[in-house]
Amino acid sequence: MSNPVSITRSDLRKQRKQKQRQRSIRWMQGLWRSLVLMGLASGAVWLTTRPEWILYSSEQITIEGNNTLSSSTIRSLIPLGYPQSLLSLKPESLERDIEDQGAIAEAIVTRHLLPPSLSIQVQERLPVARSFAPIAPQNRSRSVESGYLDEQGNWFPDSAYQQVTAEINFPDLEVVGIREIQIPQWREIYPTLQRSPVKILSINWQDSNNLQLNTEIGIFHLGGNLDLLEQQLMAIAQLAALDEEILPKNIDYIDLSNPTEPIIKAPSPQNKTPSDGTMN
Repeated sequence: MSNPVSITRSDLRKQRKQKQRQRSIRWMQGLWRSLVLMGLASGAVWLTTRPEWILYSSEQITIEGNNTLSSSTIRSLIPLGYPQSLLSLKPESLERDIEDQGAIAEAIVTRHLLPPSLSIQVQERLPVARSFAPIAPQNRSRSVESGYLDEQGNWFPDSAYQQVTAEINFPDLEVVGIREIQIPQWREIYPTLQRSPVKILSINWQDSNNLQLNTEIGIFHLGGNLDLLEQQLMAIAQLAALDEEILPKNIDYIDLSNPTEPIIKAPSPQNKTPSDGTMN
């Protein structure tokens, strides 16, 4: 019959040897894990500093999608220092930095390792009207910072276009008194205004209930119903085609809030009430 004490001692020796083996295995695993991490870190440093994967100048950047701005001008707007490791470059961050320049509405950056280069697909942001900064709801006074609107209603100060002034035809159209709340309306009406058969010199939107157009044939008050804009522009074109003898001289403005019944507003004589006339 076996001795219980010797069996217990034998079991304890086996358990101790098993724990020692487990500790050795864990130690080796930890050592290999550390060596792998060190190798990966060293490899990453080696990769990012490889001369084959370095941008040395902006000439390694290809620009696509530009119609107005030259590729060299757009390259000058890219906030990169050289030499620049391709692998350490973050495309999303660079895209945001390019778009913050003002003249570029959207940028998509793609890295290429062989040969080392960048391709950047851009969408230009072109100004379509001069305007002071749109008036914010909390500030009813007119803003004094001058800049430009694009067709989507994005506003940028003059400084945003300082580097591209030689390549952009800046607009003559001026928008006065636009508010931030009117930006969605601007997006809707601008394509219609573009189709105007009569040249529009300026837009006065200080009164949100009365959009005013200063055109090459005179001033028109359109009221606040922008759904009528297409009809109102057609009415302006018809008035432009009238013989000069038919239209009264020295018109103050023409009210086209109802485009089918234009109302002529003559200048008010001093100390007299203004005279109105309705065209049939």
